[in-house]
Amino acid sequence: MNRLTAMQLDALAESGNISMGSAATALSHLLGYKVEITTPRLSYTTLEQIRASYPLPCILVRVHYHKGLEGSNLFILSDRDAGMVANMMMGDPDLPLPDELDDLYLSAVSEAMNQMMGSSATAMSEMFCRVVDITPPEMEYVNLGEDTPIGEFAENTEVIQIAFDLKVGDYIASQMLQILTLDFAKQLVDELLCVINEESLPEEPVLTADEADTLAEIGNIFMGSAATALSQLLAKQVNITTPRVSVSTLRQIREQFPEPCVVVTVEYLQGLAGDNLLIISRRDATVIAALMMGEEADSPADLDDIRISAVSEAMNQMAGAACTSLAEIFYRHIEISPPQTECRALGVDNGAGKKSDELLVKLSFRLQVNGLIDSEIVQLIPFVFAREMVKVLLEAMGGHEPQLPQSAFESLLELPQEPISAPLDCEPLLAAAVPRRRQEAALTYCQEGTVQLDLIRDIPVVVTGLLGRRTVKLKDLMAVTAGSVLELESTADVPVDILANGKLVARGEVVVYSNRFGIRITDIVEPWQRN
Repeated sequence: MNRLTAMQLDALAESGNISMGSAATALSHLLGYKVEITTPRLSYTTLEQIRASYPLPCILVRVHYHKGLEGSNLFILSDRDAGMVANMMMGDPDLPLPDELDDLYLSAVSEAMNQMMGSSATAMSEMFCRVVDITPPEMEYVNLGEDTPIGEFAENTEVIQIAFDLKVGDYIASQMLQILTLDFAKQLVDELLCVINEESLPEEPVLTADEADTLAEIGNIFMGSAATALSQLLAKQVNITTPRVSVSTLRQIREQFPEPCVVVTVEYLQGLAGDNLLIISRRDATVIAALMMGEEADSPADLDDIRISAVSEAMNQMAGAACTSLAEIFYRHIEISPPQTECRALGVDNGAGKKSDELLVKLSFRLQVNGLIDSEIVQLIPFVFAREMVKVLLEAMGGHEPQLPQSAFESLLELPQEPISAPLDCEPLLAAAVPRRRQEAALTYCQEGTVQLDLIRDIPVVVTGLLGRRTVKLKDLMAVTAGSVLELESTADVPVDILANGKLVARGEVVVYSNRFGIRITDIVEPWQRN
Protein backbone atom coordinates (compact mmCIF):
# COMPACT_ATOMS: atom_id res chain seq x y z
CA MET A 1 0.00 0.00 0.00
CA ASN A 2 1.22 3.52 -0.80
CA ARG A 3 2.45 5.69 2.02
CA LEU A 4 0.36 8.54 3.36
CA THR A 5 0.87 12.08 2.11
CA ALA A 6 2.23 14.83 4.33
CA MET A 7 -1.30 16.23 4.80
CA GLN A 8 -2.61 12.79 5.75
CA LEU A 9 0.21 12.32 8.26
CA ASP A 10 -0.61 15.70 9.82
CA ALA A 11 -4.29 14.67 10.10
CA LEU A 12 -3.26 11.37 11.71
CA ALA A 13 -1.00 13.19 14.19
CA GLU A 14 -3.87 15.52 15.12
CA SER A 15 -6.15 12.51 15.65
CA GLY A 16 -3.56 10.93 17.95
CA ASN A 17 -2.99 14.20 19.77
CA ILE A 18 -6.69 14.62 20.62
CA SER A 19 -7.36 11.00 21.55
CA MET A 20 -4.26 10.65 23.73
CA GLY A 21 -4.94 14.02 25.34
CA SER A 22 -8.23 12.60 26.63
CA ALA A 23 -6.44 9.42 27.67
CA ALA A 24 -3.94 11.50 29.66
CA THR A 25 -6.78 13.30 31.46
CA ALA A 26 -8.40 9.97 32.38
CA LEU A 27 -5.08 8.60 33.66
CA SER A 28 -4.46 11.77 35.68
CA HIS A 29 -7.85 11.42 37.43
CA LEU A 30 -7.15 7.74 38.07
CA LEU A 31 -3.65 8.16 39.52
CA GLY A 32 -4.04 11.51 41.26
CA TYR A 33 -0.88 12.80 39.55
CA LYS A 34 -0.41 15.23 36.69
CA VAL A 35 -0.06 13.30 33.41
CA GLU A 36 1.40 14.84 30.27
CA ILE A 37 1.45 13.19 26.85
CA THR A 38 3.20 15.26 24.18
CA THR A 39 2.31 15.93 20.55
CA PRO A 40 3.10 12.71 18.66
CA ARG A 41 5.99 12.01 16.28
CA LEU A 42 5.13 9.82 13.28
CA SER A 43 7.46 7.50 11.37
CA TYR A 44 7.36 4.39 9.18
CA THR A 45 8.86 1.21 10.61
CA THR A 46 8.45 -2.56 10.80
CA LEU A 47 7.82 -4.93 13.68
CA GLU A 48 11.39 -6.22 13.28
CA GLN A 49 12.78 -2.73 13.85
CA ILE A 50 10.50 -2.26 16.87
CA ARG A 51 11.81 -5.49 18.43
CA ALA A 52 15.35 -4.21 18.03
CA SER A 53 14.39 -0.96 19.82
CA TYR A 54 12.57 -2.73 22.68
CA PRO A 55 14.50 -5.89 23.57
CA LEU A 56 13.23 -5.81 27.18
CA PRO A 57 9.84 -7.01 28.49
CA CYS A 58 7.00 -4.68 27.57
CA ILE A 59 3.28 -4.32 28.01
CA LEU A 60 1.40 -4.67 24.70
CA VAL A 61 -2.17 -3.33 24.60
CA ARG A 62 -4.30 -4.18 21.55
CA VAL A 63 -7.33 -1.97 20.93
CA HIS A 64 -9.98 -3.12 18.47
CA TYR A 65 -12.62 -0.75 17.04
CA HIS A 66 -15.92 -2.45 16.20
CA LYS A 67 -18.30 0.50 15.71
CA GLY A 68 -17.74 3.74 13.85
CA LEU A 69 -14.30 2.48 12.80
CA GLU A 70 -13.08 -0.98 11.85
CA GLY A 71 -9.56 -2.00 12.74
CA SER A 72 -6.96 -2.42 15.46
CA ASN A 73 -3.91 -0.66 16.80
CA LEU A 74 -1.23 -1.55 19.30
CA PHE A 75 0.24 0.36 22.24
CA ILE A 76 3.65 -0.44 23.72
CA LEU A 77 4.60 0.57 27.26
CA SER A 78 7.80 -0.44 29.08
CA ASP A 79 7.36 -2.80 32.02
CA ARG A 80 9.07 -0.29 34.33
CA ASP A 81 6.53 2.45 33.43
CA ALA A 82 3.68 -0.04 33.73
CA GLY A 83 4.90 -1.03 37.20
CA MET A 84 5.05 2.59 38.32
CA VAL A 85 1.49 3.15 37.10
CA ALA A 86 0.38 0.09 39.08
CA ASN A 87 2.15 1.35 42.23
CA MET A 88 0.35 4.71 41.91
CA MET A 89 -2.99 2.95 41.56
CA MET A 90 -2.20 0.96 44.69
CA GLY A 91 -1.44 4.18 46.60
CA ASP A 92 2.36 4.14 46.94
CA PRO A 93 4.51 5.08 43.91
CA ASP A 94 7.69 4.59 45.98
CA LEU A 95 7.16 0.84 46.38
CA PRO A 96 10.05 -1.19 44.94
CA LEU A 97 9.20 -2.77 41.60
CA PRO A 98 9.35 -6.56 41.28
CA ASP A 99 11.70 -8.14 38.76
CA GLU A 100 8.66 -9.40 36.90
CA LEU A 101 5.16 -7.93 37.09
CA ASP A 102 2.78 -10.37 38.80
CA ASP A 103 -0.98 -10.75 38.27
CA LEU A 104 -1.81 -7.97 40.74
CA TYR A 105 0.37 -5.49 38.86
CA LEU A 106 -0.95 -6.59 35.49
CA SER A 107 -4.54 -6.26 36.68
CA ALA A 108 -3.91 -2.67 37.83
CA VAL A 109 -2.22 -1.77 34.53
CA SER A 110 -5.08 -3.37 32.60
CA GLU A 111 -7.61 -1.18 34.43
CA ALA A 112 -5.53 1.94 33.74
CA MET A 113 -5.32 1.15 30.02
CA ASN A 114 -9.04 0.37 29.94
CA GLN A 115 -9.82 3.83 31.31
CA MET A 116 -7.39 5.55 28.98
CA MET A 117 -8.69 3.81 25.86
CA GLY A 118 -12.32 4.37 26.83
CA SER A 119 -11.67 8.10 27.19
CA SER A 120 -9.76 8.06 23.91
CA ALA A 121 -12.73 6.44 22.13
CA THR A 122 -15.01 9.13 23.53
CA ALA A 123 -12.69 11.83 22.14
CA MET A 124 -12.70 10.12 18.75
CA SER A 125 -16.51 10.03 18.81
CA GLU A 126 -16.42 13.81 19.17
CA MET A 127 -13.94 14.16 16.31
CA PHE A 128 -15.89 11.97 13.89
CA CYS A 129 -19.36 13.12 15.07
CA ARG A 130 -20.47 9.52 15.51
CA VAL A 131 -20.27 6.83 18.15
CA VAL A 132 -16.86 5.14 18.08
CA ASP A 133 -16.84 1.96 20.15
CA ILE A 134 -14.02 -0.35 21.19
CA THR A 135 -13.79 -3.77 22.76
CA PRO A 136 -12.09 -4.06 26.17
CA PRO A 137 -8.33 -3.65 25.49
CA GLU A 138 -6.34 -6.90 25.36
CA MET A 139 -3.07 -6.79 27.28
CA GLU A 140 0.02 -8.98 26.99
CA TYR A 141 3.25 -9.02 28.99
CA VAL A 142 5.92 -10.11 26.52
CA ASN A 143 9.59 -9.81 25.69
CA LEU A 144 9.81 -8.19 22.28
CA GLY A 145 13.37 -9.45 21.93
CA GLU A 146 11.92 -12.92 21.43
CA ASP A 147 10.12 -14.08 18.28
CA THR A 148 6.68 -13.85 19.85
CA PRO A 149 3.83 -13.44 17.31
CA ILE A 150 2.01 -10.14 17.73
CA GLY A 151 -1.47 -10.48 16.30
CA GLU A 152 -2.03 -9.32 12.72
CA PHE A 153 1.23 -7.35 12.61
CA ALA A 154 3.59 -9.14 10.20
CA GLU A 155 7.32 -8.92 10.81
CA ASN A 156 8.39 -7.19 7.60
CA THR A 157 5.20 -5.30 6.77
CA GLU A 158 5.56 -1.54 6.99
CA VAL A 159 3.50 0.09 9.75
CA ILE A 160 3.12 3.58 11.16
CA GLN A 161 4.69 4.26 14.54
CA ILE A 162 3.33 7.16 16.62
CA ALA A 163 5.65 8.03 19.50
CA PHE A 164 4.38 10.00 22.53
CA ASP A 165 6.51 11.32 25.39
CA LEU A 166 4.84 10.26 28.63
CA LYS A 167 5.37 12.11 31.92
CA VAL A 168 3.58 11.27 35.19
CA GLY A 169 4.42 13.53 38.12
CA ASP A 170 8.09 13.11 39.05
CA TYR A 171 7.98 9.33 38.61
CA ILE A 172 7.72 8.63 34.89
CA ALA A 173 9.51 10.41 32.04
CA SER A 174 9.47 7.92 29.22
CA GLN A 175 7.91 7.07 25.86
CA MET A 176 4.78 5.24 24.74
CA LEU A 177 4.30 3.92 21.20
CA GLN A 178 1.17 3.45 19.12
CA ILE A 179 1.41 1.11 16.12
CA LEU A 180 -1.10 1.18 13.22
CA THR A 181 -1.29 -0.73 9.98
CA LEU A 182 -1.29 1.45 6.86
CA ASP A 183 -4.85 0.32 6.03
CA PHE A 184 -6.25 1.42 9.39
CA ALA A 185 -4.24 4.66 9.35
CA LYS A 186 -5.67 5.47 5.91
CA GLN A 187 -9.19 4.79 7.18
CA LEU A 188 -8.68 7.15 10.12
CA VAL A 189 -7.41 9.87 7.83
CA ASP A 190 -10.25 9.40 5.34
CA GLU A 191 -12.78 9.70 8.15
CA LEU A 192 -11.12 12.79 9.57
CA LEU A 193 -10.78 14.54 6.20
CA CYS A 194 -14.31 13.56 5.15
CA VAL A 195 -13.22 12.01 1.82
CA ILE A 196 -15.19 8.77 2.05
CA ASN A 197 -18.47 8.33 0.17
CA GLU A 198 -21.46 9.99 1.84
CA GLU A 199 -23.50 6.78 1.47
CA SER A 200 -21.12 4.94 3.80
CA LEU A 201 -21.49 7.41 6.66
CA PRO A 202 -23.50 5.93 9.56
CA GLU A 203 -26.78 7.66 10.24
CA GLU A 204 -26.00 8.87 13.75
CA PRO A 205 -27.82 11.97 15.02
CA VAL A 206 -25.43 14.86 15.62
CA LEU A 207 -25.74 18.40 16.86
CA THR A 208 -25.46 21.25 14.40
CA ALA A 209 -22.96 24.02 15.13
CA ASP A 210 -25.82 26.35 16.13
CA GLU A 211 -27.31 23.74 18.46
CA ALA A 212 -23.92 23.11 20.11
CA ASP A 213 -23.32 26.84 20.57
CA THR A 214 -26.78 27.34 22.06
CA LEU A 215 -26.34 24.43 24.47
CA ALA A 216 -22.93 25.78 25.47
CA GLU A 217 -24.55 29.12 26.30
CA ILE A 218 -27.31 27.41 28.31
CA GLY A 219 -24.69 25.41 30.19
CA ASN A 220 -22.59 28.53 30.71
CA ILE A 221 -25.52 30.38 32.32
CA PHE A 222 -26.58 27.30 34.32
CA MET A 223 -23.12 26.72 35.77
CA GLY A 224 -22.33 30.41 36.18
CA SER A 225 -25.21 30.83 38.62
CA ALA A 226 -24.34 27.49 40.27
CA ALA A 227 -20.73 28.67 40.76
CA THR A 228 -21.93 31.88 42.42
CA ALA A 229 -24.15 29.91 44.81
CA LEU A 230 -21.34 27.48 45.65
CA SER A 231 -18.90 30.35 46.20
CA GLN A 232 -21.26 31.97 48.73
CA LEU A 233 -21.87 28.64 50.44
CA LEU A 234 -18.17 27.72 50.80
CA ALA A 235 -16.90 31.29 51.28
CA LYS A 236 -14.28 30.48 48.64
CA GLN A 237 -13.70 31.73 45.12
CA VAL A 238 -15.28 29.30 42.65
CA ASN A 239 -14.61 29.35 38.89
CA ILE A 240 -16.42 27.18 36.34
CA THR A 241 -15.23 27.57 32.75
CA THR A 242 -17.20 27.71 29.50
CA PRO A 243 -18.21 24.12 28.62
CA ARG A 244 -17.02 21.77 25.90
CA VAL A 245 -20.04 20.22 24.15
CA SER A 246 -20.02 16.72 22.68
CA VAL A 247 -22.32 13.78 22.01
CA SER A 248 -21.68 10.56 23.91
CA THR A 249 -23.44 7.44 25.14
CA LEU A 250 -24.18 6.21 28.63
CA ARG A 251 -21.79 3.30 28.11
CA GLN A 252 -18.94 5.63 27.20
CA ILE A 253 -19.68 7.81 30.21
CA ARG A 254 -19.61 4.75 32.45
CA GLU A 255 -16.20 3.81 31.05
CA GLN A 256 -14.93 7.33 31.65
CA PHE A 257 -16.08 7.26 35.32
CA PRO A 258 -15.39 3.70 36.49
CA GLU A 259 -14.75 4.67 40.10
CA PRO A 260 -17.60 5.73 42.42
CA CYS A 261 -18.46 9.39 41.96
CA VAL A 262 -21.17 11.77 43.10
CA VAL A 263 -24.15 11.76 40.74
CA VAL A 264 -26.78 14.49 41.02
CA THR A 265 -30.11 14.04 39.22
CA VAL A 266 -32.05 17.21 38.41
CA GLU A 267 -35.60 16.76 37.09
CA TYR A 268 -37.59 19.62 35.57
CA LEU A 269 -41.21 19.72 36.74
CA GLN A 270 -42.49 22.92 35.11
CA GLY A 271 -41.41 25.07 32.18
CA LEU A 272 -39.23 22.28 30.74
CA ALA A 273 -39.87 18.55 30.60
CA GLY A 274 -36.82 16.37 31.10
CA ASP A 275 -33.89 15.68 33.40
CA ASN A 276 -30.11 15.90 33.46
CA LEU A 277 -27.23 14.61 35.52
CA LEU A 278 -24.27 16.32 37.14
CA ILE A 279 -21.19 14.20 37.81
CA ILE A 280 -18.53 15.25 40.32
CA SER A 281 -15.53 13.19 41.32
CA ARG A 282 -15.60 11.63 44.77
CA ARG A 283 -12.49 13.54 45.80
CA ASP A 284 -13.99 16.92 44.83
CA ALA A 285 -17.19 16.09 46.70
CA THR A 286 -15.23 15.30 49.88
CA VAL A 287 -13.47 18.67 49.66
CA ILE A 288 -16.82 20.47 49.30
CA ALA A 289 -18.23 18.55 52.26
CA ALA A 290 -15.17 19.34 54.39
CA LEU A 291 -15.45 23.06 53.65
CA MET A 292 -19.14 23.06 54.54
CA MET A 293 -18.44 21.28 57.83
CA GLY A 294 -15.55 23.54 58.81
CA GLU A 295 -12.92 20.80 58.45
CA GLU A 296 -9.50 20.94 56.85
CA ALA A 297 -9.98 20.65 53.10
CA ASP A 298 -6.48 19.31 52.36
CA SER A 299 -7.18 15.98 54.06
CA PRO A 300 -10.91 15.32 53.66
CA ALA A 301 -12.46 12.22 55.18
CA ASP A 302 -14.43 9.64 53.25
CA LEU A 303 -18.00 10.38 52.17
CA ASP A 304 -20.25 9.14 54.96
CA ASP A 305 -23.96 9.92 55.31
CA ILE A 306 -23.35 13.31 56.99
CA ARG A 307 -20.95 14.43 54.27
CA ILE A 308 -23.24 13.17 51.52
CA SER A 309 -25.96 15.27 53.15
CA ALA A 310 -23.66 18.31 53.09
CA VAL A 311 -22.84 17.77 49.40
CA SER A 312 -26.55 17.30 48.69
CA GLU A 313 -27.30 20.69 50.24
CA ALA A 314 -24.55 22.29 48.14
CA MET A 315 -26.02 20.72 45.00
CA ASN A 316 -29.49 21.88 46.03
CA GLN A 317 -28.30 25.47 46.35
CA MET A 318 -26.42 25.31 43.04
CA ALA A 319 -29.36 23.79 41.16
CA GLY A 320 -31.80 26.29 42.64
CA ALA A 321 -29.66 29.25 41.56
CA ALA A 322 -29.20 27.73 38.11
CA CYS A 323 -32.96 27.19 37.76
CA THR A 324 -33.59 30.87 38.50
CA SER A 325 -31.15 31.91 35.78
CA LEU A 326 -32.72 29.52 33.26
CA ALA A 327 -36.14 30.99 34.01
CA GLU A 328 -34.81 34.41 32.99
CA ILE A 329 -33.40 33.35 29.64
CA PHE A 330 -36.37 31.11 28.75
CA TYR A 331 -38.91 33.80 29.80
CA ARG A 332 -41.00 31.28 31.71
CA HIS A 333 -41.34 29.88 35.19
CA ILE A 334 -39.08 26.85 35.58
CA GLU A 335 -39.40 24.52 38.54
CA ILE A 336 -37.23 21.55 39.46
CA SER A 337 -37.55 18.74 41.96
CA PRO A 338 -35.08 18.63 44.87
CA PRO A 339 -31.87 17.22 43.35
CA GLN A 340 -31.16 13.59 44.21
CA THR A 341 -27.52 13.13 45.24
CA GLU A 342 -25.84 9.77 45.57
CA CYS A 343 -22.34 8.35 45.54
CA ARG A 344 -22.10 5.34 43.26
CA ALA A 345 -20.25 3.78 40.35
CA LEU A 346 -21.86 4.67 37.04
CA GLY A 347 -21.25 1.14 35.82
CA VAL A 348 -23.86 -0.11 38.31
CA ASP A 349 -27.44 -0.06 37.02
CA ASN A 350 -29.50 2.00 39.45
CA GLY A 351 -32.81 1.12 37.87
CA ALA A 352 -33.19 4.46 36.07
CA GLY A 353 -34.16 2.65 32.89
CA LYS A 354 -31.52 4.30 30.70
CA LYS A 355 -30.01 2.15 27.97
CA SER A 356 -26.25 1.90 27.54
CA ASP A 357 -26.45 3.12 23.94
CA GLU A 358 -28.73 6.09 24.74
CA LEU A 359 -27.33 9.28 23.21
CA LEU A 360 -26.45 12.04 25.64
CA VAL A 361 -25.16 15.56 25.23
CA LYS A 362 -22.10 15.96 27.41
CA LEU A 363 -21.06 19.39 28.71
CA SER A 364 -17.64 19.32 30.37
CA PHE A 365 -16.71 22.19 32.68
CA ARG A 366 -13.46 22.89 34.49
CA LEU A 367 -14.18 23.42 38.20
CA GLN A 368 -11.73 25.42 40.32
CA VAL A 369 -12.19 26.22 44.02
CA ASN A 370 -9.55 28.57 45.44
CA GLY A 371 -6.57 26.24 44.90
CA LEU A 372 -8.34 23.29 46.56
CA ILE A 373 -10.09 21.84 43.51
CA ASP A 374 -8.97 21.91 39.88
CA SER A 375 -10.98 19.22 38.20
CA GLU A 376 -13.88 18.53 35.86
CA ILE A 377 -17.62 18.59 36.42
CA VAL A 378 -19.81 16.98 33.77
CA GLN A 379 -23.43 17.74 32.89
CA LEU A 380 -25.33 15.09 30.91
CA ILE A 381 -28.53 15.92 29.03
CA PRO A 382 -30.56 13.35 27.03
CA PHE A 383 -30.11 14.10 23.33
CA VAL A 384 -33.82 14.64 22.62
CA PHE A 385 -34.23 16.91 25.67
CA ALA A 386 -31.15 18.92 24.69
CA ARG A 387 -32.60 19.66 21.25
CA GLU A 388 -35.93 20.57 22.81
CA MET A 389 -34.17 23.05 25.12
CA VAL A 390 -32.50 24.67 22.10
CA LYS A 391 -35.84 24.92 20.29
CA VAL A 392 -37.62 26.47 23.29
CA LEU A 393 -34.81 28.98 23.89
CA LEU A 394 -34.63 30.11 20.27
CA GLU A 395 -38.40 30.55 20.18
CA ALA A 396 -38.29 32.59 23.41
CA MET A 397 -35.51 34.82 22.07
CA GLY A 398 -36.81 35.22 18.53
CA GLY A 399 -40.57 35.29 19.10
CA HIS A 400 -42.86 37.78 20.73
CA GLU A 401 -42.15 38.97 24.23
CA PRO A 402 -44.18 37.15 26.90
CA GLN A 403 -47.59 38.64 27.53
CA LEU A 404 -48.07 40.30 30.91
CA PRO A 405 -50.77 38.92 33.15
CA GLN A 406 -53.95 40.97 33.55
CA SER A 407 -52.89 42.80 36.66
CA ALA A 408 -52.43 46.29 38.04
CA PHE A 409 -48.89 46.40 36.69
CA GLU A 410 -50.14 46.73 33.11
CA SER A 411 -51.04 50.34 33.85
CA LEU A 412 -47.34 51.01 34.56
CA LEU A 413 -46.52 50.47 30.87
CA GLU A 414 -48.58 53.47 29.76
CA LEU A 415 -45.61 55.77 30.13
CA PRO A 416 -45.96 59.59 30.40
CA GLN A 417 -43.81 61.88 28.27
CA GLU A 418 -42.34 63.76 31.27
CA PRO A 419 -41.38 61.51 34.22
CA ILE A 420 -41.36 63.12 37.66
CA SER A 421 -38.35 63.03 39.99
CA ALA A 422 -37.95 61.50 43.47
CA PRO A 423 -38.24 57.78 42.54
CA LEU A 424 -39.43 55.17 45.02
CA ASP A 425 -37.52 51.94 45.55
CA CYS A 426 -40.07 49.84 43.67
CA GLU A 427 -37.75 47.56 41.71
CA PRO A 428 -38.42 44.43 43.83
CA LEU A 429 -42.14 44.73 43.08
CA LEU A 430 -41.67 45.13 39.34
CA ALA A 431 -39.02 42.42 38.89
CA ALA A 432 -41.51 39.57 39.26
CA ALA A 433 -44.17 41.02 36.97
CA VAL A 434 -42.46 42.97 34.17
CA PRO A 435 -40.08 41.32 31.65
CA ARG A 436 -36.49 42.42 31.98
CA ARG A 437 -36.48 44.48 28.78
CA ARG A 438 -39.44 46.53 30.02
CA GLN A 439 -38.29 47.06 33.58
CA GLU A 440 -36.10 50.08 32.93
CA ALA A 441 -38.92 52.02 31.26
CA ALA A 442 -41.44 50.97 33.89
CA LEU A 443 -39.12 51.94 36.74
CA THR A 444 -38.69 55.40 35.22
CA TYR A 445 -42.43 55.83 35.58
CA CYS A 446 -42.54 54.45 39.12
CA GLN A 447 -42.34 57.86 40.79
CA GLU A 448 -43.69 59.26 44.06
CA GLY A 449 -47.00 60.94 43.34
CA THR A 450 -47.75 58.96 40.16
CA VAL A 451 -48.25 55.36 41.42
CA GLN A 452 -51.82 54.70 42.53
CA LEU A 453 -51.27 52.85 45.82
CA ASP A 454 -54.73 51.27 45.67
CA LEU A 455 -53.49 49.17 42.76
CA ILE A 456 -50.85 47.43 44.86
CA ARG A 457 -52.39 47.32 48.35
CA ASP A 458 -53.35 43.64 47.99
CA ILE A 459 -49.79 42.45 47.38
CA PRO A 460 -48.76 40.29 50.39
CA VAL A 461 -45.71 41.40 52.37
CA VAL A 462 -44.02 39.07 54.88
CA VAL A 463 -43.00 41.00 58.01
CA THR A 464 -40.27 39.41 60.14
CA GLY A 465 -38.91 40.36 63.56
CA LEU A 466 -35.22 39.47 63.66
CA LEU A 467 -33.94 38.98 67.20
CA GLY A 468 -30.39 38.26 66.11
CA ARG A 469 -28.08 36.07 64.02
CA ARG A 470 -25.11 33.82 64.46
CA THR A 471 -22.93 31.96 61.99
CA VAL A 472 -21.86 28.49 63.10
CA LYS A 473 -20.04 25.62 61.48
CA LEU A 474 -22.06 22.61 60.47
CA LYS A 475 -20.19 20.37 62.90
CA ASP A 476 -21.09 22.73 65.78
CA LEU A 477 -24.73 22.72 64.71
CA MET A 478 -24.73 18.92 64.70
CA ALA A 479 -23.62 19.00 68.35
CA VAL A 480 -26.66 21.02 69.47
CA THR A 481 -29.02 19.07 71.75
CA ALA A 482 -32.18 19.86 73.71
CA GLY A 483 -31.28 22.37 76.43
CA SER A 484 -28.31 23.85 74.55
CA VAL A 485 -28.06 27.66 74.52
CA LEU A 486 -27.23 29.26 71.19
CA GLU A 487 -25.77 32.69 71.87
CA LEU A 488 -26.69 35.36 69.32
CA GLU A 489 -24.40 38.14 68.13
CA SER A 490 -26.85 40.86 69.28
CA THR A 491 -26.89 41.96 72.92
CA ALA A 492 -30.12 42.05 74.95
CA ASP A 493 -30.51 45.83 74.78
CA VAL A 494 -30.16 46.11 70.97
CA PRO A 495 -33.44 46.93 69.15
CA VAL A 496 -35.07 44.16 67.11
CA ASP A 497 -34.82 44.50 63.30
CA ILE A 498 -38.14 44.51 61.40
CA LEU A 499 -37.93 43.24 57.82
CA ALA A 500 -40.53 43.45 55.06
CA ASN A 501 -39.92 40.73 52.43
CA GLY A 502 -36.34 40.52 53.71
CA LYS A 503 -35.68 44.30 53.55
CA LEU A 504 -34.96 46.29 56.72
CA VAL A 505 -37.74 48.86 57.22
CA ALA A 506 -37.84 49.57 60.97
CA ARG A 507 -36.56 48.71 64.45
CA GLY A 508 -38.37 48.14 67.71
CA GLU A 509 -38.54 46.41 71.09
CA VAL A 510 -40.16 43.11 72.06
CA VAL A 511 -43.42 43.33 74.03
CA VAL A 512 -46.12 40.88 75.14
CA TYR A 513 -49.68 41.68 74.02
CA SER A 514 -52.68 39.35 74.66
CA ASN A 515 -50.36 36.43 75.43
CA ARG A 516 -48.53 36.90 72.14
CA PHE A 517 -45.14 38.35 71.38
CA GLY A 518 -45.14 41.66 69.52
CA ILE A 519 -42.75 44.42 68.53
CA ARG A 520 -43.27 48.06 69.43
CA ILE A 521 -41.82 50.15 66.58
CA THR A 522 -39.34 52.73 67.85
CA ASP A 523 -37.60 53.77 64.64
CA ILE A 524 -38.39 53.85 60.88
CA VAL A 525 -35.40 53.20 58.63
CA GLU A 526 -34.75 55.44 55.61
CA PRO A 527 -35.81 55.53 52.78
CA TRP A 528 -39.11 54.24 54.21
CA GLN A 529 -39.38 57.34 56.45
CA ARG A 530 -41.90 59.83 54.96
CA ASN A 531 -41.59 63.56 55.53
